[in-house]
Amino acid sequence: MIKFKDIPFYRLDMVSYKRHFEEELERFSNAKTMEEAYDAMLDLDTLMVKYQTMATIVEIRNTMDVTDAFYKEEAAWCDKIRPEYEALESRLSSAMEKTPFKEQLSYFTGGEAFKKAGLNEQCFSEEILEDLREENRLSARYSELTATLKAKTAEGEVPLVSLAKMGSSENREERSRFYKIWEESWMGIAQELDQVYDGLVKTRAKIAGKLGKDSYTQIGYCSMGRTSYGKKEVAAFRNAVKEQLVPVVTQLFEEQRKRLGVETLYHYDEDFSFPGEKYDITDNVVEAFKKIYGSMSKETAVFYDDLTRGEFYDLAVRPGKINGAYSNLVGRYNMPFIFETYNSTFGALKTFAHETGHGFHSYLKRGEPFRFTENCSSDLAEIHSMSMEFLVWPYLNETMPEAQIDRYKYQHLKGALSFIPYGCAVDEFQETVYDHPEMTPKQRLDLWKKLEQEYMPFRHYDNQSFLSEGRFWQRQTHIYKWPFYYIDYVLAQTCAMQVHFLCEENREKGWNCYMDILRYSGKYGFTDTLHKAGLQVPFEDGVIRTLSEKAIAQMEQLSERIQGGGSSE
Repeated sequence: MIKFKDIPFYRLDMVSYKRHFEEELERFSNAKTMEEAYDAMLDLDTLMVKYQTMATIVEIRNTMDVTDAFYKEEAAWCDKIRPEYEALESRLSSAMEKTPFKEQLSYFTGGEAFKKAGLNEQCFSEEILEDLREENRLSARYSELTATLKAKTAEGEVPLVSLAKMGSSENREERSRFYKIWEESWMGIAQELDQVYDGLVKTRAKIAGKLGKDSYTQIGYCSMGRTSYGKKEVAAFRNAVKEQLVPVVTQLFEEQRKRLGVETLYHYDEDFSFPGEKYDITDNVVEAFKKIYGSMSKETAVFYDDLTRGEFYDLAVRPGKINGAYSNLVGRYNMPFIFETYNSTFGALKTFAHETGHGFHSYLKRGEPFRFTENCSSDLAEIHSMSMEFLVWPYLNETMPEAQIDRYKYQHLKGALSFIPYGCAVDEFQETVYDHPEMTPKQRLDLWKKLEQEYMPFRHYDNQSFLSEGRFWQRQTHIYKWPFYYIDYVLAQTCAMQVHFLCEENREKGWNCYMDILRYSGKYGFTDTLHKAGLQVPFEDGVIRTLSEKAIAQMEQLSERIQGGGSSE
């Protein structure tokens, strides 16, 4: 099996590539039988995988070290030619809409591929090619700014990411010191972050206008592949969160403040639910998860064995590497690549489970004839990953001392609940910004402060600096690079919690539900997949209330054991 580091990279000859793609596209469009159309689609799929493999290798190696001159140049080239590739994809979508063999081909691709083809036609035109290039340039600038942040310390200037573990220290004073350093570093790029985002909003507004839309919000929904719900359903969901969940989460943090005995619970205290909170998380997470995935199921065992043998991961913390995490499929090699800046913290462990959950789904789709079935919408993709965060619970003893497991579980559940209002705030922020692109950078900061009060009234900042100015959202990469993605995390969280509570009642039933979601994702849309797997759709009445009640009940049991000195069960 080839190792990731040994995969050769070469630029595609885009002139030859486009000619070949157009030939296959014509063959598909002119097919006289389903078999001819199927064969042409196979060849088109192979061509798409060829491009995507090249682009993914560039993205991975560039984010591993944004200072690497070669891959920095290749990433810029990929950003430049990506709109040309998207134009080819758009033409394929148009041909898929017109083929008389749609019903027969849907048997192999799933009907969702053809529904998405209809959406894709609405969010692309040759007219917007230069605007897409500008969008890519600005997005890349955000990555460059945030990946190269430096911090001033007594020992001199160091990469900010190298100090990240201070932010999760059990010592409150150390956390406070870290965030003073952190805010000072981010404040140094605040004005440029304003300019970059202003440029992105105006560029995207221009794209919407050229595509005949009133707002980029409409383009966002199309580009996210949302075939079974729209803006109205999401707005109603956000309102339910405000009414039903925000008071519950606010009360949780008030109880936490009293337990910790502090006058004000600052944002850097939120992850410390009990006095003396400390996690001795393994440094060797790769080895720990060999045991976890080896025990979980035969499918996870095979997946993880291939992942590690091929070294399709990078977890190191080092200068030049972006601070973040993702799982990207390296298509030609049928393997996901797991990327993270792993620092042996609570969040880092949960993130590794999350990203390998994504990777597991990609791996399971290896036998499908078309990539359409792997490229599901992100509202489904995030269920794969967020559910895996919970599915590893029975094996947490491989990653930390037994005595800390209940604390980890409590914090995980509390974080899952409190994340939902935050994610809704991000979504409402973006919707408002794109519906009103004339807003100034200052008005956007004020909007965020207003939304924080509505969705996170428990949040307080220690310093009168970057965060208190209403800039918390600027640390959220998705807001800059992947607009309208974030609500998908929220919807997925409600589904992942349903999987979790199923597993708590009956592990086999919960696991089978999870595997059904993996199998149906991509072939079916969000609501159809959930119905087939036996889960409730988040927009249904009572879902938020029921989940919060179940979570609170489990957290109360965990809290009793923690404060009573009991051990994990």
